[in-house]
Amino acid sequence: MIRPFVQGDPSRPARRARGFLAVLAAAHIAMAGFVAALLHQVGTVPAAHIDDGVAVAACLVAAVAGAAFDVHALTSGAYAPGLRRQTSKELGQRAGLPWWVAPLIWGLDTGLMWSTFRVSSTTWVLLAAVALHVAPPWSGLVAGTAFAVPLAVAVLAGRGDLSELGRPGPRRLAQLAAVVTALSPTALITATILT
Repeated sequence: MIRPFVQGDPSRPARRARGFLAVLAAAHIAMAGFVAALLHQVGTVPAAHIDDGVAVAACLVAAVAGAAFDVHALTSGAYAPGLRRQTSKELGQRAGLPWWVAPLIWGLDTGLMWSTFRVSSTTWVLLAAVALHVAPPWSGLVAGTAFAVPLAVAVLAGRGDLSELGRPGPRRLAQLAAVVTALSPTALITATILT
């Protein structure tokens, strides 16, 4: 049993990637859940003074506008509107830090949902829907999971390398999926209203 440690354990990078993903995903989901629940609470007073129909209409408009931004981003190689920053990639190479610090900080930062690059405008639609009480306070947990699961699948089904995700192919697929995600409920709600 010592042989793999002496000669190098080929499964070690895969295990490290799984551990990194697990911490990143848990931190992202927890922070997204916290942000959405907090925003829902903050939105309690304004939402009480806004008619439900107006709130739903505002979210529909936001979803269509977000989809338009995403289509533009998809065709022009851009990102959705938002801050143009990300967690430092050098964080993972700092000496003396435990292995879990970088994915924890990255997950918390991306879980804030407004502090980094956004591949899709659906984040902004979600935040508006939560603030207007169109979406429930636990929506952030769903959004966090919707980020973490495809990330894990992309990394584990690919070469197990997180750096692959910044390349145009995976980003464009995520943007396309976001357009469909934003427009599907919009089409369903619109069809329900019109019938």
